[in-house]
Amino acid sequence: MNQTRNGRQASRHPLEAEIELGDGFMGGELSFDSHNASEGGLFLISELLLEVGETFWISFTLPGTQMAIRTRGKVAWVNRNPDENDPTDRPGMGIQFLDLSEAEKEALAVFLQEG
Repeated sequence: MNQTRNGRQASRHPLEAEIELGDGFMGGELSFDSHNASEGGLFLISELLLEVGETFWISFTLPGTQMAIRTRGKVAWVNRNPDENDPTDRPGMGIQFLDLSEAEKEALAVFLQEG
């Protein structure tokens, strides 16, 4: 996904879901709200920002489905200073999916096409 906010490689679609990030060990999970997604990743709305390059486990359920996505992710970019004059510009992080399974890729593609 190696991209910037203005140089996205895939179109984004709204995704409202609770996203959990963790290190795979007990007690190491954080919850975030998602804003949008693409086949390559998603944007998490948050004041708590991780560093570009950090990796972790990411899990969420696609809304309206029973499909649980659990894969590794990486912070691709962060928006630390949103434009105060643009209500759609939010603080948060762009997360790149690292190893989606074929079933997860297919379910995500269907979800994005329907959205």
